[in-house]
Amino acid sequence: MTISGGVPPWLVGLLGLAIGVALALRVMLPLGMDPTAFVAFGDQSPIQTPYGRRLLGDVTTRPGGGHDGQSFFIQANDPWYLDPQDNAALLDRPIYRAQRMLFPMIAGGFGSFPPSVVVWAMLIINLLALSIGAFLAAKLAVAWGVPTWLGLGVPLNVGLLFELDIGGSGILAYVCCLAALVALLRDRVSLAAAFFAAGALSRETMIAFAAGIFLLWWLDRRGALWPIVVTPLAAIAAWDIYIWFRLDGIPGVGGGTGAFAPPLVGLLDAFGSWLDEPLDLVVSFVFVAAVVAFVPLALKSKLAIAWGALPFAMLAIVLSANVWREPFNSSRAFAPIFTALPFLMLVPKHVGTPWSERTLARSRRD
Repeated sequence: MTISGGVPPWLVGLLGLAIGVALALRVMLPLGMDPTAFVAFGDQSPIQTPYGRRLLGDVTTRPGGGHDGQSFFIQANDPWYLDPQDNAALLDRPIYRAQRMLFPMIAGGFGSFPPSVVVWAMLIINLLALSIGAFLAAKLAVAWGVPTWLGLGVPLNVGLLFELDIGGSGILAYVCCLAALVALLRDRVSLAAAFFAAGALSRETMIAFAAGIFLLWWLDRRGALWPIVVTPLAAIAAWDIYIWFRLDGIPGVGGGTGAFAPPLVGLLDAFGSWLDEPLDLVVSFVFVAAVVAFVPLALKSKLAIAWGALPFAMLAIVLSANVWREPFNSSRAFAPIFTALPFLMLVPKHVGTPWSERTLARSRRD
């Protein structure tokens, strides 16, 4: 199906893949096609980088302590936490890291892939997720009568591109939420609930996306779509029980994330560091402006992609200075907003979310 733009969703998906592959090649070609560039080992990481060298030989490192990918690499080598002393014990915050299980579970072939395959799988999963996300966002654009090229808001999303760069799970998590929206528009509530659960198991904050859709449904239709929030919460709870059992006795299990602070404290604390880095100051102000502009537009709309992103604008108030200080961190926190904002600008205000009539009838019965 195409619309005025004349670009079918599958082609948008291919363009999304091309964008991701081009960016990956730009990084890897000068390094001899070394995929460890996207595992984000740090040259000052005292545990994770030696672990990577022990399993892979020489690895590409970057300045500092490294990023999320090195933790996901460790998890992917033992995704069921059957040998936590040799793997999970090397994580900086084992429980926190272990909650994000889906990405390393798939990258590790559910425990069957060797480390040399895991590093490629991590990259390939994120590249495919960018492509599938572009396709799904284009399908949503068709439903709302706007150009399908808006689907490129997934592979061009700065927050998701940073996720690609550091081997993070945020791309997969967000794309699972987009898949849930498409499933809802097709009256597949159970499938949508499963996708929301997958998103939450990839990145726990994606439960906020499901909560935003639940709230829109209730405000728009005065019905409660319980499966889309109960299922991911149950999935998170079940996995948490499992990992607490498996990681019992591992040092650092109770460590916090450091991602949240009292309202606006993190933003104000980060402002001082921005003054020392003019580029960070400019970029961060652009991000803040985008979030501020997004909120009233989203509240006036009935677009599911916007209401799913709306809770992330609320989270901005309580993010810590650790998140706000670096634009690459804050952009990842706001990634759903950056894809939703162009939809809000182009979708006519009178257009509502086209919920399935069968689903609406079920909601009224519930």
